[in-house]
Amino acid sequence: MTSVEDRLLSAFDDLPPQLQTAARWLLDHRDDVAFLSMREVARRAAVTPATMTRLAQRLGYDGFGGLRELFANAVRARAVPFRERAEGLTARRDLDGDSALLADTLAVTSAHLRALAEPETQAAIVQAADILQQCERAYWVGARSGFAPMHLGAYLLSLIGEKTRLLDLAGGIGLDALVDLTPADALVALTIAPYTKTTVEAVAFAAERGARIIALTDSRTSPIARNASVTLIVPTETPSFLHTMTPAFLVVECLAALVAARRGQRTIDAIARAEELLDRLGIYTNSQSARRRRS
Repeated sequence: MTSVEDRLLSAFDDLPPQLQTAARWLLDHRDDVAFLSMREVARRAAVTPATMTRLAQRLGYDGFGGLRELFANAVRARAVPFRERAEGLTARRDLDGDSALLADTLAVTSAHLRALAEPETQAAIVQAADILQQCERAYWVGARSGFAPMHLGAYLLSLIGEKTRLLDLAGGIGLDALVDLTPADALVALTIAPYTKTTVEAVAFAAERGARIIALTDSRTSPIARNASVTLIVPTETPSFLHTMTPAFLVVECLAALVAARRGQRTIDAIARAEELLDRLGIYTNSQSARRRRS
């Protein structure tokens, strides 16, 4: 039994009837609490959102978000296999249909994006942008589902003229580039539970070299958060079978936008050079070339 369940059960008998109704639903649907918005949790429990807020406050939290985080941590700690998550996804769709499943996914994602707007998260993003602006070179590393956001980050910064390198692990030699890492450099790393060994090892090596580390991860207890100069928490809970990477993508885009805006004319000149090259190489199609091919 988890600590959050212990607290709910200990307080249960002393709660008013409406709060008991809310607490009972939370105890009976532990995984759902981690994935759904407060409004959706309240709707399914047949109480008002204000009741959920009052329950959280009764347990000592400022709002429902703090209580929900305990359930999310419990889910992460159990490390539910992807197969079991897929089984739950199928059961939810069979029970309530396509629309309910889509609504769950969109509601959870919307809540994650709102969480990124919290002042603490915004301050951490600004601090990470400071590091990227000040470093000599920025290395980006992420594996499996964490690769795509890191690929985007490296691409965006290279587009605006920053010295950046993606450690893509192709052929097993991607991390070899870290041989040149110095304290003047930065490493941007992304991994979420279950944490990938290559990313954790890359961060440990960067810490030994004295480089500044920007960690994108799902918990402050993550192995890459311990060595980080700044940690950006990206929520990953979702009703789907695999963790969501949407918040990570958005954080990366925010970082690139901040650095680009700060560089000013340097950014504009770099993008102009990139556009000239892309045009020269004929990378993108356009209506005129498409018409020529059809004629």
